[in-house]
Amino acid sequence: MPPDPPPPPRIATLWRGVDVVVVDKAPGLLVHNSAWAGPREETLTDLARASSGLPLVPLHRLDRGTSGCVAFATSADVAGAAGARLGPTKDYLAIVRGHLRAPVDVDHPLDDDDVKGSPRKEARSRLVPVACSPVERLSIIVVTLWTGRRHQARRHCKHASHPIIGDATHGKGPLNRDLAARHGLTRLCLHAWRLGIDEVVVESPLPTDWVVPLSRLWPDVDVIDAARTALAAEPALSPR
Repeated sequence: MPPDPPPPPRIATLWRGVDVVVVDKAPGLLVHNSAWAGPREETLTDLARASSGLPLVPLHRLDRGTSGCVAFATSADVAGAAGARLGPTKDYLAIVRGHLRAPVDVDHPLDDDDVKGSPRKEARSRLVPVACSPVERLSIIVVTLWTGRRHQARRHCKHASHPIIGDATHGKGPLNRDLAARHGLTRLCLHAWRLGIDEVVVESPLPTDWVVPLSRLWPDVDVIDAARTALAAEPALSPR
């Protein structure tokens, strides 16, 4: 008889409330299947449902290459009310081109990245420097989002002339390929680090695929401690 199929991998739960669960997304997973994503495949939603035994419904989406916090409602019945409670904390860690040495406020309206000619809507972010690499012209930054437009972090970093490493659409292909070959930065270098829900701020640990590149590019820097210190010193904009 053929062996039983392996059980689905367990998804790390970062926080669980009455009607919301926040899980840790690994890079490379789709949050859910959709027409634009191509052929159906096993997704974070599938794995989280199998791991929890609940009919989870995603409350937002991360790009395939992005890692970190993803919030799910425990059922479709509570998804609308639960989604309204997300935020205002939405902090991402990003590895970007260039040395960012001072915070940058980006107030740059964005259209729908997938719909040509769609109206531009208000979009506001803040880019806060965490550490400049002594090895390459790269920085680790915190991107705080005050609005939730499609690909906002990626597009606002490009607008500020600090594109995210590994961004095939809004970044620089030759640089991405060079850093992938020399330092193992092989995917979109964006990590959904902190997410607010109710009165709680949930944190995702650094992704494991960043451990070696960070140790080479930022030796002796504790990225999480440095990010917390940077945000404390340069508090982000207040939402309007």
